[in-house]
Amino acid sequence: MPRQTKESFIDILPSSGKRVISDVVIAPRKEITSQFFKEPPAAIKPPKRYLRTGRRGRSVFTILALLALAAVLSAVFGKVEVTVTPKALSVQMDKTLPLSKSRDGLPDGSAGNFLIFRTLTLPHKESGSFNATEEKFQDRKAQGIVALFNKSKAPQILIASTRLEAPDGRIYRIPKTIVVPGAKTQGGQAVPGSLDVTVIADKAGAEYNIGLSDFTLPGFKDSPKYELVFARSKAEISGGASGKQIVVGKSDTDSALTALMLRVREAAPKLISGKIPKEEFLIAESVEYAAAKEGSDPAPGSPAEKFDFSAEGEIRGASVERRALEEALLKNLPELAALEGAPVRVKNLDKLPMKLIGYKFEARSFTLAVRGTAEIEAVVDTQTLKSAILEHGVRGAILRFSALPSISGVEARFKPFWWRKTPSDPSRIDIILQGS
Repeated sequence: MPRQTKESFIDILPSSGKRVISDVVIAPRKEITSQFFKEPPAAIKPPKRYLRTGRRGRSVFTILALLALAAVLSAVFGKVEVTVTPKALSVQMDKTLPLSKSRDGLPDGSAGNFLIFRTLTLPHKESGSFNATEEKFQDRKAQGIVALFNKSKAPQILIASTRLEAPDGRIYRIPKTIVVPGAKTQGGQAVPGSLDVTVIADKAGAEYNIGLSDFTLPGFKDSPKYELVFARSKAEISGGASGKQIVVGKSDTDSALTALMLRVREAAPKLISGKIPKEEFLIAESVEYAAAKEGSDPAPGSPAEKFDFSAEGEIRGASVERRALEEALLKNLPELAALEGAPVRVKNLDKLPMKLIGYKFEARSFTLAVRGTAEIEAVVDTQTLKSAILEHGVRGAILRFSALPSISGVEARFKPFWWRKTPSDPSRIDIILQGS
C-alpha cells in the first residue's frame, strides 16, 4: 500500500476565535494521474473503405442474380394476353318462320323455307307438402287393422258385425263375415291360427281413435272360446271425428297441382336443356309439363291440417338447330353490309322474344314469330388469331387483325409487363373476346 503524506490546516472557530489545526490525509498526485490516464485495450478494426467496397460488391451480385432469374422465369412462363373486340350491331328483328317436324309431306320446292324442329320428353316427378283448408261437418268412424287369433284347432267363423272390445270398453266391429283358421303344431308347439281384418268403430267420434291395443270378443263371454279367440291391433285405429273439421278438399288438391305445375314450369327449361346437344336451340315457349298421375296423402275428404301431394309426368318441348335458326333470322338483313361479309351470330338469341303460333306438342308444324332487338356480332376464330401471332409476332398480328372486317379493336398485354417477346408456345397465348 503506498505511503500517505500528511498536511496541516488551521481552522478558526467563529465562537471562540481560537485556531484549530486539523489533519487531512490526501492521496498522492501520481496515483490520481494514473487513474485518469489508463491506456485503452487493444482492438483491430479494418479501414472503413474496405467495408463499403465489400458490401457494394455483394449488392451488385444479388441484383444481377435476381435479374437473371427474372429473365429465365419470363422466358419459361412469360405469356401474352390479346383482347379482341368483335364488330357488333343492333338490329330490330321482326320475322315469322315456319317450322315442320319433318320434310315429308311438304309442298315441292318449299322444303328450304321450313326449319325442321324436333320434340323431346323428360320424365319428371314433383311433390310437396300443403295446407288443407276446407271445412266440413261430418261424422266419421275410426277404423284400423287388427290380427285375430284362434288357439282352438277348429276354424272359427265370425259373422259380419261381430264385436271386438277394447280394455276400456270401446266397441269395434268386423264389417264382413270371416273365417279364422285353427291352430297348428310346428316344432312340437301349438301355433294359433291368425287372420288380419279391418275393424270399424261402433260409433263416430274422435274418442274412438286409439293406439295399439288388445281386444276380446264379448259374444264368447262365459264360453271356452272367450280365452281361445282374441285380437290385437297392428296399427293405430284412427280417422274418427264428429262435427266441423278441416279436411283435404278438392280445391286444396287443385291448388297443390297448380303450384307443382308452376314450380316445374320454372325449372323445366334448365332441366331439359341439359339433355340436348349444344348445337340445338330449345324453344323455351314450347316447354310444358304434362302430369300423367297425381296423388294425395291423406286422400281428399280425409280430416287433416296438412297433406302431401305429388305429380308424375313428363317435361316436353321442341328444339331446332341453333345455326339454322340464326341463318333464317339473319337472311336478307341489309344491316349486315357493314360487316363486309364476315361470319356473324345472334349474340342474344336465347333472350329474343318469341311467340308460337299454332303450336301443340303433337303438331306436325307451327310458326315461330320473333320480334325484338337482335344483338348481332361478328364471329372471330381464336385459333386463326393465335396462329397469326405465332407466325408474325404480336405487333405484326395486331396490324393484320385491325384490317379484318370482323374486328373493331385489338389490345395486347404482356405478362410480366417487362417481357416483350412473343411466346413460341401456343398455350402461352391467350385470346380474349371482349363482351363474349
